Amino acid sequence: MNYKVYIAGGLFNEAEIAQRKKEGELLRQHFNEKLIIFNPIEQPFNKDKSNNLPTPIDIFNGDTKAVLESDIFIADITNDDPGVLVELGIAIRNRTKIIICVNSDIRLKGSNKYEIPPYSMNHYVLGGILKYGHLVNSFDEAINRLKELLSVY
Repeated sequence: MNYKVYIAGGLFNEAEIAQRKKEGELLRQHFNEKLIIFNPIEQPFNKDKSNNLPTPIDIFNGDTKAVLESDIFIADITNDDPGVLVELGIAIRNRTKIIICVNSDIRLKGSNKYEIPPYSMNHYVLGGILKYGHLVNSFDEAINRLKELLSVY
């Protein structure tokens, strides 16, 4: 069985773009033909920077359609990108089968060691993730969790 995957994450600097591309490659390496991947950075208009750029409505419609059609939603929520959080809300509302969110901020693991934590997550967002999905600390953890979850399906 093939599962449709949506990769969500910021795309606004070189590091984020490189990470999204790497995530697509890693999913293909680990899951071969099991996954049909929708990665916004791999869409034609992001590869071809000509004058044929989509409008904001085109982007919203295309990405929303892909989120709604996905079986698996993987999101990098490390930088609280508002677009990613909207996509996460759509995935939760759509009851996407598998939702995995990655927060790789290194302060998160050590935040309970300080009287005043150096980092925290919005508890509303965290509650939605924990109720409907899974929170991991790295993309490698996301791959391992996905392997576990797919063995159940």
